[in-house]
Amino acid sequence: MAEPHFTHIDPEKFAYNFVNSLTPTEPGDDIERTAKKRLAAYLSAYYLIEQFNDLESTIFPTETEKERANIPYSALLERLTNLNKY
Repeated sequence: MAEPHFTHIDPEKFAYNFVNSLTPTEPGDDIERTAKKRLAAYLSAYYLIEQFNDLESTIFPTETEKERANIPYSALLERLTNLNKY
């Protein structure tokens, strides 16, 4: 049986690109406040992607890439629906 292949997003690159996509600061903005907002945005994006990377292995614990490609849409939708139950 082949090793499962999972999508992996680099959290550092994602967070860095996310922060760079934010609106630039205006002259006269409070630099400390801006830095805090950007740090919060970076950390939020970083940990969100870490959770995503961990979640994929939870949703597809044993399937190989080929097996995942053959999962019926209804079964995949059911798995995703179950994730959103709080």
